[in-house]
Amino acid sequence: FDYFIPSGLGQLKIPLNCFIDENGFLYVADGKRRQIVIFDNTGKYIDCFGEAENFKPTDVFVYDNKIWVTNLKNNRINVYSKDSTYKLLYYFPEAETGDEEFLYSPVNIYVTDDNVYVSDIGASKIKIYTHDGKYLTSVGSYGKNSGQFVRAKGIAVDRESNLFVVDAGFENVQIFDKEGKLLMFFGGPYKGPGYMWLPAKITIDYDNLQYFRKYVDQRFNLKYLILVTNQYGPDKISIYGAVEPAQPKE
Repeated sequence: FDYFIPSGLGQLKIPLNCFIDENGFLYVADGKRRQIVIFDNTGKYIDCFGEAENFKPTDVFVYDNKIWVTNLKNNRINVYSKDSTYKLLYYFPEAETGDEEFLYSPVNIYVTDDNVYVSDIGASKIKIYTHDGKYLTSVGSYGKNSGQFVRAKGIAVDRESNLFVVDAGFENVQIFDKEGKLLMFFGGPYKGPGYMWLPAKITIDYDNLQYFRKYVDQRFNLKYLILVTNQYGPDKISIYGAVEPAQPKE
């Protein structure tokens, strides 16, 4: 474990969210620099890009040789080429205030094989689009009941298309199925390990199960890990496990 504190051209001002691609390159959305800052897998500064006007990146996701960026300043998602030109390919949605697909305050993004999920904290909804920007549907609404959001932030989707949503107001994570039905929630205001303190980001990991199987009851199999960041408190990263009953041995 170590701290990453870049300097020179890579110096960060207000890093909000980040993404690591298949090559280990780190993409950082810096809200004060108003740029995406890129480092290689050794932490060396590579490049940066952004728009001259109406641009404040809050999150970044790399998929299908494209870089997807939530633009809080212009109420949209910008999609760039991943090559060294970082050319703006297109953006979405092209909508007006009041339209269902309009993004009031896009803060987090997650891209799957089929869809683009955007956490719109201004509408208290998770809005779902196709890769080319066609609006499909939304999940949630503003409120204090189960299935609603107060401050929806980090999002992630597992291989079964279940949607995980961090709520910094409830200080928990809610899980929805692919039809948008609430399955369960976990977390809660901080009381100790397993609880949350102003959570912000979530990710799902299928690759590092071997380090955590020892913590799981032998009656269950560990399917994947769920990692949640907390902005305050002693537990900055909490790790949870999704489990399923183990098959009986013959």
